[in-house]
Amino acid sequence: MPDQNPDSVVAVGVGSAGCRIVSLLSKQSLLIDRFAYVSCDKNDFEFVGAGKKVLIDCPVEQKLTPSIVRGLSITVRHTILNAVRGARVVFVVAGLGGATGTGLAPLVAEMAQKSWATVVGVAVMPFDFEKRLRFYAGVSLRRLRAATSGVIVIDNDTLMKSSREGATLKEIYQLANGEAVTVLASLLSKSSETSLPVGLNKVLGTVLQDGYSLLAVSRSGSIDKTEEALAGAIISISRVAEAKEVSHAVLFLTGDSSLSASHVGLAVKRLGSVMNEADVEYGVNYAGTSQLQVSLLASGFKSTKYDEYDPLSKVFRGKDVIDDSMEYALPQGLEALQSCD
Repeated sequence: MPDQNPDSVVAVGVGSAGCRIVSLLSKQSLLIDRFAYVSCDKNDFEFVGAGKKVLIDCPVEQKLTPSIVRGLSITVRHTILNAVRGARVVFVVAGLGGATGTGLAPLVAEMAQKSWATVVGVAVMPFDFEKRLRFYAGVSLRRLRAATSGVIVIDNDTLMKSSREGATLKEIYQLANGEAVTVLASLLSKSSETSLPVGLNKVLGTVLQDGYSLLAVSRSGSIDKTEEALAGAIISISRVAEAKEVSHAVLFLTGDSSLSASHVGLAVKRLGSVMNEADVEYGVNYAGTSQLQVSLLASGFKSTKYDEYDPLSKVFRGKDVIDDSMEYALPQGLEALQSCD
């Protein structure tokens, strides 16, 4: 049965990372009306808030691959479809590289698109040291872009730079998820007495461009914190793609009452000059601290460093020589595919 609110915005977390990020987003006051979670691991639902939870029953004795997860998801596709039905905008959030997020994010996006929603993918890419996950992540990112109106890519390595020296692997993953939530929440925040939000339409206007959108965050508490924090965000973007390809951008500044209009104007002007005179939207939140936080969403990138993760696509780009449709598999009597290093 279709949702009674045809203007609703839905966020769907897919896989462990996606569920954690969407669960954290659900605890904030954002421009999101409904939440849903899809996973093969019931432990991913342990700390999530309200929302539809879709568990895919997977055999514990067999190594999962993206194609097997897709095959097993056939029994719950109607449930997933009901979770997104009636929405005007659907955000599909997933970490790419593992079996569940890689296998299901493009599929969930495709289902939402067939429900006439505007679909935005939010893809969290593997850390650089997770080389065995690269191929699956690269293939899934390309398929996610094809199944959506736009994709926001989050680079884990740029988020990890703020981790403390000697941090454990668990702490690094938690920090990366937390940073992803911080920057997404700033872009999707509601209006309040202490903020001038960007607005969903402006965010979508930036994301729904050709190519990919990239997300970065940087902070500074120095005397020149506006320029320093902005430079940090731009550098993070430049590590993934060429800044000169930017066509649109959203800049969100979070600070305290010392964040003046001249500081905001300086940041917007400087960003436009550095990024090919891109069309820049902006928002401000004064409920932060003296340390300035800059959240940057930039779009229009035709290529990124992740193109190298999917070598077959690079070789056959523009040539209709292979069937690139999503494959399905079932575990009974089949050997699991080995991870691609």
